[in-house]
Amino acid sequence: MAIIKDSVIIPLNRPLFIPKQGDLKVEDLVIESNGGYKVIDKPECIIVQNDHCCRSIKVTIKTKE
Repeated sequence: MAIIKDSVIIPLNRPLFIPKQGDLKVEDLVIESNGGYKVIDKPECIIVQNDHCCRSIKVTIKTKE
């Protein structure tokens, strides 16, 4: 697994943008989080947005092998 983002804090209702490089797809990602989040797939990037109701979350994003 390759780490794309490691222990990144996403504030309440804020997005984290991951540029699509090569043939990266949402299905290729493994997201570890300590709170709720949602993933939005756009043509130019993948967006991971904090969906927790009351606090920031910490995420680590990796690619599957």
